[in-house]
Amino acid sequence: MLFLIFACAQEDAKDSVMLCNGFTDLCDKRISEALFTGTHNSMSSQEEGWLGPNHIYSIPTQLNDGIRALNIDTYWWEEEAYMCHSFCEIGAQPLSYASDTIADFLERNPNNVIIITFQSTLSAEETLQPFYDSGLQSELYHHETGTQWPTIQNLINEQKRLLLFSNQDGGRMEGYMSQWEHWLDNPYSAQSVDDFACIPDRGDESTATLYNINHFLTNPIALPELAQEANEESVLTEHIQRCISETSLNPTQLLVDFYSIGNPMDVVHNYNLQ
Repeated sequence: MLFLIFACAQEDAKDSVMLCNGFTDLCDKRISEALFTGTHNSMSSQEEGWLGPNHIYSIPTQLNDGIRALNIDTYWWEEEAYMCHSFCEIGAQPLSYASDTIADFLERNPNNVIIITFQSTLSAEETLQPFYDSGLQSELYHHETGTQWPTIQNLINEQKRLLLFSNQDGGRMEGYMSQWEHWLDNPYSAQSVDDFACIPDRGDESTATLYNINHFLTNPIALPELAQEANEESVLTEHIQRCISETSLNPTQLLVDFYSIGNPMDVVHNYNLQ
């Protein structure tokens, strides 16, 4: 089995003004124009000992490898906000682990913007507290519907480099946006590549201006063998192009399992060069 890592080198100070999320091509793109490679159930990794993981590598490794969109499930467990997937007994980490990791990454790599979508069972306050404790409150960007999204360079310049969206309680507090007010989402229950679909089945079409493509297989759980098939360059490219054709939407996020298998990051980079 072949495992490929799209390495994103640590920013060099002399180059940092020229790069946005690792590439000069992204600086002038609005959030609604760029495509981000996202990890589905980002917290669930073999590296951190999760059972039935969605990825080999943990969130710190994902960020260092160039992932800039995280998808995280959250629960209240052991008297604090935790990242779990359905059952905390099979894998769990405090949400503060992710917020501390992101704070450290942005300090070391200032020319980057990170998106997080939460599948949450928590209140806005419970979710945001770890980010406040990590010193990230001032970094949270809040977008109003009906206005243009800023460019990645604008967000970097204004030090609003973290975009948080939640399916629950989003929109109630500054910097914690409502996922389905801003995002459209294609079906996520594919068991084979023939099941990949494009027409949105979640999100408010009257307000949403971002579009997520779920591109992962669950049969019955995420497996490296399934990712090897799904993350093939031709399969990824066909799904993206078909979704653009069928929906007339520009994709904002491509959500995958086992991002280090196959070519998802290369495919996204080539898309952003168009």
